[in-house]
Amino acid sequence: SWGGLTPGETLRGGVESLYGRPSRERSLVEEGRTVAEWTYAGDRAPRGLERMVINYGLASGAAFNPDVVRAIVLYPKPHIFSLRSISSGWGLPDGVGTEEATGRPSFHYRTRGLLVIFDKSGSWAEVLLFAPPQRPGGA
Repeated sequence: SWGGLTPGETLRGGVESLYGRPSRERSLVEEGRTVAEWTYAGDRAPRGLERMVINYGLASGAAFNPDVVRAIVLYPKPHIFSLRSISSGWGLPDGVGTEEATGRPSFHYRTRGLLVIFDKSGSWAEVLLFAPPQRPGGA
């Protein structure tokens, strides 16, 4: 979870009570379902972030709830989340990768539901993506 939000648990009303109305709302169609995306940018973004994007709509078995937070994507300002702070806060990653197109390193915390993409030097996080955690050994 991050900032009081937990993917797979927090509902749209919980996001609004913590962060107010978003700077931008849009509807998307994914896998035949209409889902919402809320963006908090500029002065509406939480402190230290350029923007925060909340994706809604989560399927659990045959049930689909359009109001559940599916993912939280944070775009922090430069140097806010250093490699050291990521490692101190979340520990050793389940996997380490490199984005082929840009050469940016990434940490995968699958069992904790977090993907961190660093700047090209690997010094600070450019993107943090929070999603429901995967089971150990899961894909």
